[in-house]
Amino acid sequence: MDGVLVKIRSSWEYLHKYFGVLKQAREIMKKFEAGEISYMEWMEEDTSLWIRARGQVHITELIRVLEKVPIDEHAPLVARELHKRGVMIGIVSGGIDLLARRVAREIGADVWIANKLLFDKRGYLVPGGAPLVGVDKRRAVKRILGEYGISPSNAMFVGDSKWDATAMRVVGYPVAYGDSCPLILDLARCRIERLLEVVDLVDEIERVGDCPSYRIRPR
Repeated sequence: MDGVLVKIRSSWEYLHKYFGVLKQAREIMKKFEAGEISYMEWMEEDTSLWIRARGQVHITELIRVLEKVPIDEHAPLVARELHKRGVMIGIVSGGIDLLARRVAREIGADVWIANKLLFDKRGYLVPGGAPLVGVDKRRAVKRILGEYGISPSNAMFVGDSKWDATAMRVVGYPVAYGDSCPLILDLARCRIERLLEVVDLVDEIERVGDCPSYRIRPR
């Protein structure tokens, strides 16, 4: 979702900027990347930054802020064209569930899963959350494929950041999107520059069983 379906690289970073805690959040991310804290602890420290910045954070405020995140203008058209071809659309995001729910609704995704924020009975954010995806998107992708009886060899995953690497390793058609990091380019079978190209890519795979026009290297 982040960086592909929406025009921001990270919904977490987007909220960090909104609450004015980006510098502190980057220090917390370094702790996670160094193995000093778990992903659950990372979520707890990040959300605690927002709460300390505000005193209290209500779900309505977060929804209002995330409503401003621009969705790729071609995403609804791509979704409609893929559905015409019998292709299911799933969103697997390490981003925030409130945004994933909105994006799935607006583009017409069939299924979505993202990291979940938690709120008390009055709707106020509590520290932590439910890491339904975490940073290992492979598990979420396998779960969706299993639930719908889809072979991984018939699945495509479109990604652009290092957090997409595990998911790209388990599907038949890992696709690098736009200005992807070197790791993703190395793992990808195909590369696209615009979201609209997903439709042509699917058509080519259906027609010739491969994606020569978009292939990064032979396999």
